[in-house]
Amino acid sequence: MKDPNLRRAIEKIVSPRILVVGDLMLDHYSWGEVNRVSPEAPIPIMRVLREDQRLGGAGNVVMNLSALGAEVIVCGVTGNDETGNTIRKLLSENGVDNSGVIVADNYKSCLKHRMIAGHTHLLRMDVDPDPDFKFTQKQLINYLEKSIPNCDAVIVSDYGKGLLSSATLKAISACGKKNNIPVVGDPRNTTNYKIYQNFTLIKPNRKEAEAAAGFKFKDQNDILKAAKILKTELKVKYLIISLDKDGLLLFSSPQDYHFVAAETQEVFDVVGAGDIVSSVLTFMLAGKAKIEQAVYWAQLAASMEIQHVGVVAFSKNELLQRFDIGETSDKIMTPEQLYLSLPKEKPVIFTNGFFDEISAGHLKFLHQLKTLKGFNVVAINSDRSITMQKGKPPLLNERERAVLLSAIEAVDRVVIFDEQDASSLIRSIQPETVVKGIHFRKKILPEKDAIIETGAKLEYFPEY
Repeated sequence: MKDPNLRRAIEKIVSPRILVVGDLMLDHYSWGEVNRVSPEAPIPIMRVLREDQRLGGAGNVVMNLSALGAEVIVCGVTGNDETGNTIRKLLSENGVDNSGVIVADNYKSCLKHRMIAGHTHLLRMDVDPDPDFKFTQKQLINYLEKSIPNCDAVIVSDYGKGLLSSATLKAISACGKKNNIPVVGDPRNTTNYKIYQNFTLIKPNRKEAEAAAGFKFKDQNDILKAAKILKTELKVKYLIISLDKDGLLLFSSPQDYHFVAAETQEVFDVVGAGDIVSSVLTFMLAGKAKIEQAVYWAQLAASMEIQHVGVVAFSKNELLQRFDIGETSDKIMTPEQLYLSLPKEKPVIFTNGFFDEISAGHLKFLHQLKTLKGFNVVAINSDRSITMQKGKPPLLNERERAVLLSAIEAVDRVVIFDEQDASSLIRSIQPETVVKGIHFRKKILPEKDAIIETGAKLEYFPEY
């Protein structure tokens, strides 16, 4: 039985005020398919089906904290360019206080553009600031010294893009210490960790800790040796090393440390795991939780993150659902996971619905998917989508519905979508057959245009 104090520790935290300081980036995703090679050069031509823009870098930390329910203030720099405009627009749209974001005319905003076709990540194109750009730190430090005393916690998300000088980092740690406010550091890849001295907590990942310690980790003894060196050098209260699929290490002293295992059996993508660890740690410390409680929730969130393709932010309610239910079926996927994992050797069969009042009739209907001898995908509306359309939330939440459907032998994948209908999903996965109940034959389907565009065959099953 899980410790009920763990649940109470996160439930009681309501809207802590958290300052995020760091390198803001824009993550641009182009999803598509490759069917031919360019006549101009031996390179694939990707036909773009969908594009997505998200906050990256320190912006990813901002989104994690916002999803958890924190009141977020962000401090950083963007250029006066299209990428910078998009970053600031996304911050505003998500209700984030971006008054601490400085717009610098000669600064090139960070952009990471990923091109993904089917199962293959074809290319990532990076646009970075000029490494010789001289950024005026005085304006930044003045803002930080004014803002930190009014916050419950500070997180420094340092990607080494030139924003955070040693003087700025020193000012942050001094101001945090003076006002008894926890300062969490997610460090850049550097051999000089002394720039983070006197932070409350620092959280390097495995690669960063190896670089800072000067040797590779072969086993837990090596990790502990590095932790001792770094903690002594930095004079931090806690050192946490994020170990991705292997969980993390909480190190207070050579006599007081814990290796915490990841709560997952399957890893899709480790991108974003480090950011979500530092985000949840900061959220918990801002809410006065014990460090052991903070670490538990951080590793749980990381375990959820590495089961998703790309970066995903989780709400407090989603963390609590995972806490209550535990790891669920590997049949349950996000739209991105599903898109990247579809088999090529079988036709994709698709059906969708609310499934908010699951009955024996639903089960018999889905059992018929076996007759089509394909790869069967069932898409269900999210709780938010159902609430918007019905005016009230479903009796069973989306995770409970997904778990029940994943237990049906005929179902190969369950995906939860947030839109009103499944048109976007159909366009993305391009099923061979879309299945509906017979009573839909005389109705106009909201997915009609998507079905026609993709050339999917529409089949009707009898209902019970």
